[in-house]
Amino acid sequence: MDIKKYQHADLESKKSVFFQIGLIVALGLIFSAFEWTTSTLEAPEIIIDDEPIEVLELPPLVREEKKVELPPVPKILETLVLAPDDSDVPEEDIVFTSETDPDEGIYEVPVEEDIPEIDFIVVEDMPEYPGGELAMMKFIANNIKYPVACAEEGIQGRVYLSFVIDKDGNVVDLEVMRSPHPHMAQEALRVMKLMPKWKPGYQRDKAVRVKYNMPVKFSLSR
Repeated sequence: MDIKKYQHADLESKKSVFFQIGLIVALGLIFSAFEWTTSTLEAPEIIIDDEPIEVLELPPLVREEKKVELPPVPKILETLVLAPDDSDVPEEDIVFTSETDPDEGIYEVPVEEDIPEIDFIVVEDMPEYPGGELAMMKFIANNIKYPVACAEEGIQGRVYLSFVIDKDGNVVDLEVMRSPHPHMAQEALRVMKLMPKWKPGYQRDKAVRVKYNMPVKFSLSR
């Protein structure tokens, strides 16, 4: 049996009409959705109370003052009563004679006579060897003798000496601070003891003791 299709029941010719109807319905739903979501927000109503605010008055702050106790007022001596003097000591003026000491009772600090003198290192006018430093070096070179034992062993070096030029210009308090060999130390001391007097040092126009440190070099010539 063949299926017959009537011309008035054919919906292909009405396709564009249905499409337009669908668009209209869709637009209507969209517009209604926008109107549904956008709702007007009402601002909250603020109620202002016009009643006056009562302000409480606080009492002023008062610091408690501390009472300062004043010292007691000394009593004023109104009358002075002298007791009778029953002593038999005659009233005489004190007269200082050659036998009485007016400074008696005054304590004087004893002065120590044996006070050790201070050795200065730097003074206003330093001590000076006769002829100057070059003359002193020449004196040492002419008088010093190289120890034979040190020369045979090839020992060289410096002997460091400490000494003091006293108030009279003498070389005193000789001391060996360091030496490469004992024979070298003995020779350096021997030569220093042969030195003539120096010009003493002065501090405030007064001769003083001045301390020196000096090296004496022992060197073998090649």
